[in-house]
Amino acid sequence: MRLASKLLTPWLILSNFLQKIYTQRSLIRNFVVRDLKARYIGSFMGLFWSVIHPIVLLVSYTFVFSYIMGQKPRPETGTTSFPLFLFCSILPWLFFQEALQRSSTVIIENANLVTKTLFPSEILPLAVLLAAVVNHLIGFAILLCIIFFVIGKVSLFILLVPVYLLLLMLFTLGISWCVSSLNVFVRDISQVLTVILTFWFWFTPIFYTWDRFPKKLLFLVKLNPMAHVVMGYRDCLLRRQMPNLRILSVLAAVSLVIFAAGGFFFRKTKREFVDVL
Repeated sequence: MRLASKLLTPWLILSNFLQKIYTQRSLIRNFVVRDLKARYIGSFMGLFWSVIHPIVLLVSYTFVFSYIMGQKPRPETGTTSFPLFLFCSILPWLFFQEALQRSSTVIIENANLVTKTLFPSEILPLAVLLAAVVNHLIGFAILLCIIFFVIGKVSLFILLVPVYLLLLMLFTLGISWCVSSLNVFVRDISQVLTVILTFWFWFTPIFYTWDRFPKKLLFLVKLNPMAHVVMGYRDCLLRRQMPNLRILSVLAAVSLVIFAAGGFFFRKTKREFVDVL
């Protein structure tokens, strides 16, 4: 009984934590709107910059890898268009990177709110994540237009993309809660995160298919949740086939564990925020 009680305690704390977040949904919505407005305040093109940035990145990478290095996707990837292959692959990564990097400093940036006793600081990384979702959906709409133009059709497997997006959101939010909390105590975390994301980016099969990775290091790709999200997007949108359900179930389990662990960690450490900030 004592062992069962110890195992249930973290989940009960997390359940109360999520219930508290749900009751603050109107506040979360206000923070998301505020975040989007603040990011483009005084800007002539406003939210349209969220379209320009990924397109500029796409064009530059395409020029280097396709025109200079002569890299082309294999026919079995579902397209021979490198820009389309790259756009489909890099879109979930940009969402993941943006949400993590901005979440790492969000608690410190809102220290005046966090130090107030009744303020639910856990909603700050969540608001950053949801603002990143808006940008991701804009990019996804552009991707669908390009797919229609290049391929001419999409399959019903596109309905599985929201599943991958939901799992990616859970996975990202779990890590965001961790890094945002840790950065309060160790201010180097945001810089360390930038370095980690750089390596993580190149160990994710964005510019290539996983079978081109060196065999001795292939386990790093297989253990990389972002690799499976990227390949899931490509399976649904380009290859137009059912993703591997076993891998999808493992990805779901990992995402839920990271989400729960991140929420539990944030819940435990937020008590010390006032003293440190």
